[in-house]
Amino acid sequence: MNKRAFLEGFFTASTVAFGGHFMWQRINQESPLLASAPVVNQGNTTGAAGQSIDSFQFTPIELMSVQPAQGIPTPAPVLAPQQNPNIPFEVAELEEEQVESYLRKIRNFDAIFASDIYLDPRYESLLLRTTAHLTRVERHIGHGNFNLMSFDEMLQHGRNFSQIGKFEADELNFIEEVFFANPHRYGFFGKKISAEITDFIPRNDVAKISNTGHFLLKGESETLYNQIKKDVGNEVILTSGVRSIVKQMHLFLAKAIEANGNLSRASRSLAPPGHSYHGIGDFDIGKIGYGAKNFTVDFSKTAEYQKIARLGYVDIRYPTDNLFGVRFEPWHIKIS
Repeated sequence: MNKRAFLEGFFTASTVAFGGHFMWQRINQESPLLASAPVVNQGNTTGAAGQSIDSFQFTPIELMSVQPAQGIPTPAPVLAPQQNPNIPFEVAELEEEQVESYLRKIRNFDAIFASDIYLDPRYESLLLRTTAHLTRVERHIGHGNFNLMSFDEMLQHGRNFSQIGKFEADELNFIEEVFFANPHRYGFFGKKISAEITDFIPRNDVAKISNTGHFLLKGESETLYNQIKKDVGNEVILTSGVRSIVKQMHLFLAKAIEANGNLSRASRSLAPPGHSYHGIGDFDIGKIGYGAKNFTVDFSKTAEYQKIARLGYVDIRYPTDNLFGVRFEPWHIKIS
């Protein structure tokens, strides 16, 4: 058995074995899933240091989400793979009742479901420590440059700068496990974009977009963004462009912490590392001054989005009731 197969098998098997049991413990408040979180102290982020986060409380919608579904609309029929090769095999094979459950999850992406898969609780402190370490890298080199950082560059910076610190073997093993695990097991059905963790984006292939702190791939991505701004107006702004594997890893691990170790819930909002189309040209747009709402369904209610929706040359990567296992993302522009 090669290393990649072992990492994938160990990671997914452990999450399945521990996920359901710990979810029910959380509902009954018998034990915390994440006992501590990274602590920011005078500009430096550290790992778990014995400081407990606030006790987790389930909201009514989260408690309802583990009850039998009620009032879910009948979904559109799912085509077989031979009829539509873009549909993931696992989704295409679902029975109608399973499709309803699937759609309910992405429509209520931030809720908790009984079938959700959690990170093995033995990884709790390592998740926090590794995420904090990546945060130190980003702070050291800057947000914009971090978007382009390769795995090898991350290792080099860790060795060369004491403000970052060398990545330990257990941190690197954990990063590899997350990267090589099959996310279909916890509900994400997008294809693998980057096969190797060391894949990188050449600096000569990107253009820095002024007043954004982000980069776009030269060619189709940059051209499409400029055309959207020309046709919609200068209120449109790039909110996220090219993302390296390291950047996506940091985002996904941080989302996993936010989701209290629930990998299914995290992946309904964010593609796992290696599966993000931001690595091959997709980008996010928003409205200037709209802040965090640019990454919510509220963006679809703006005049800017309505104009974009009427442009025949713009596609959204994750439309409503998509088959990737991802929430509706009206801000995420698809590159063919």
